[in-house]
Amino acid sequence: MDGLFVHRLRTMLFVEETLAGEVLPLFREHVHGSNLKYGLDRHLLETKAHAVAVRSMLHDLGVEANPVEDPVLLGLMTEHERLMQLFPNDAMHAGLIAQGEHLEIAAYTWLRSTANALGEEELAMRLQEILEQEEYALELTEKALAKFLAERV
Repeated sequence: MDGLFVHRLRTMLFVEETLAGEVLPLFREHVHGSNLKYGLDRHLLETKAHAVAVRSMLHDLGVEANPVEDPVLLGLMTEHERLMQLFPNDAMHAGLIAQGEHLEIAAYTWLRSTANALGEEELAMRLQEILEQEEYALELTEKALAKFLAERV
């Protein structure tokens, strides 16, 4: 199996486990809008399932499921800490959530395309399913942000 592909899967394992264990629960504590809370609750369940799925994919490939730290996610977490001091509101959280979803969408798109190129069709289908859930999470976040901003006008 391609080393870069495995490395990126391990990175996504770190991303999904960190999001499920730390980031999404923290965001949930700070948001107020019901739409954003709903989206976070829904996506937290999906994210936990994504972590299990990625761990399973690594197992199926016969490699160790050792998470690899993702500096991009760590940067978003640092950005959250900084922005909490300046703009502790739902718009800030929705923006960071959307930013994170875009990064996950990019990563899963690459993984799916690479799996297809490597002839791993079943793996590509599993990655496509995760990708679609990430896209829907982004859609819910964007709708919650639009509602929040409309209410402030």
